[in-house]
Amino acid sequence: MQSPANFRTAHDQQGVVLVISLLMLLVLTLIGISGMQGTILQERMASNTRDRNIAFQAAESAMRDAEVFLNTIVTTGAFDGTAGLFSNTQTEPDYLTAATWSSGANSVAATTVSGSYSAPRFFIQRTAILTGTQGAMNLTGYANNKGTGDVTTFHITSRGIGGSADSSEVVLRSYHGRIF
Repeated sequence: MQSPANFRTAHDQQGVVLVISLLMLLVLTLIGISGMQGTILQERMASNTRDRNIAFQAAESAMRDAEVFLNTIVTTGAFDGTAGLFSNTQTEPDYLTAATWSSGANSVAATTVSGSYSAPRFFIQRTAILTGTQGAMNLTGYANNKGTGDVTTFHITSRGIGGSADSSEVVLRSYHGRIF
């Protein structure tokens, strides 16, 4: 005969399965939560990358609009410090301040880019006139068709915004030359 200490009844074993099941459920919950946090972080990174790409494309579009504007004007008389057009004797606005981009006096609205929070903007400063042979630069082709004459140079600054008001902002700066 066996002693009563070696016998365990079914009634004595019922709580162990419940405790082990709860511990397993806790471990699986922790694994699931950590996996969700990683996925959320990756979604945020992808969203920020998309916003920056939209802002960059908007700034590029504004840069192209500014170059098209410069290629269509017949004189630089409008570069008087208004409507985003500045002469070489005027100080260009600070491109790091929001007021520069919110006012029509300091910048020009460019073509709206799909997905951008607001229309990109640009301003142009006429920087110098390169005269005579100093102005002989390649304006119409590569390496074989050199322009001659006085070349007026311009400094273009453009800004684009991503998909929301507090998203990415990209500022591009470029030089452009043209013979009048």
